[in-house]
Amino acid sequence: MMTLISTDGYVAKGFGKVADAFAENFAERGDTGAACTVYVDGELVVDLWGGSTGSGPFTRNTRSVMFSVSKGITAVCLLMAAEEGLLELDAPVAQYWPEFGEQGKERLTVRQLLAHRAGLIAPDETMTVEELRAWFPVTDALARQEPLWQPGTAFAYHALTIGWLAGEVLRRTTGKRPSEWLRDRVAGPLGLSMTFGIGATDADFAPLGEPLPSTPPAAVAIPDLDLIERVMGMNGAFDGLDIFASANGPEFLSYEIAAGNLVSSAHDLARAYAATVSDVDGIRLLRPDTIRDARLPVSAGAPFVGVDAGHRWGTGFMLNSATRQMAGEGSFGHDGAGGQLGFARLEGEVALGYQTLRPGGESDTRAEELCRALRHCL
Repeated sequence: MMTLISTDGYVAKGFGKVADAFAENFAERGDTGAACTVYVDGELVVDLWGGSTGSGPFTRNTRSVMFSVSKGITAVCLLMAAEEGLLELDAPVAQYWPEFGEQGKERLTVRQLLAHRAGLIAPDETMTVEELRAWFPVTDALARQEPLWQPGTAFAYHALTIGWLAGEVLRRTTGKRPSEWLRDRVAGPLGLSMTFGIGATDADFAPLGEPLPSTPPAAVAIPDLDLIERVMGMNGAFDGLDIFASANGPEFLSYEIAAGNLVSSAHDLARAYAATVSDVDGIRLLRPDTIRDARLPVSAGAPFVGVDAGHRWGTGFMLNSATRQMAGEGSFGHDGAGGQLGFARLEGEVALGYQTLRPGGESDTRAEELCRALRHCL
């Protein structure tokens, strides 16, 4: 039984603390336009939205760019394909993408690639937006590129390149790029307005607003500014040092970045994750054994480049950690630059989606406050 709490959403009995945390994000932590949705046991228990988009009210259907939340959705697509026998996670990438097996990359497995162990965190070749849009110039360049380390032996966060790497594995094995699989196999069946990038007529899209004070200029902790720019800007395609501003323009939104430009509402993000751990209107995307396997840790600790921020990765998913607790042990999903978050937990069939139009930095606690409240309610 759901209780209407305001014109800005509703919350089921027992989940009032999540609503309190959501309101406090506006009152105390700087939110100006945001939404949070929670599913438990396949049922919608929290669906909240509020604030403004800058040009009108923030609604339940407002969509915004989710940055690296994209990686978790792309992982779902590949895991679905693996369940269908179209690819094997522990097979070499080169088995499906022969051109990739150069420069010592011939033994790297799909699982290792999804866990940021490829050594290809930025393109060596200068890229343009037109080349990113065309897809194959990027995948061809990464296939022939020499990795920064012996693939599989270390890891570092592949902020954007992993979208083309994982996406090309999906395309080679299924004939569909992530945008096509998402449309046909996830968003369509579940009735989601969820896409990689946006079209010229997408009226429900809201641009990001002014970042919270003291927001760092990049989403990854790498001390070398030149490397940050190459990682976050795909080596020249757009401004990697001001990714929040870049993300409002066509150079970031007018094509498919499977690791970074998922556009969704919090409601649709939570609904997609709910369908990985429970039946949602008769639809289930992944089996429990697939989830248990995908959430086994593959990469953690000190990365090859950058600092140890405490994160852990399984097969494509960020796992719960002291830094990102989600719903506790067993949670899997992915956060995104600026404060976005989507995840699920098989135990209890829990899923959460959070979106915000006001990007935050390393000290941003808005998503974690919602998660803390949710853990209390569970």
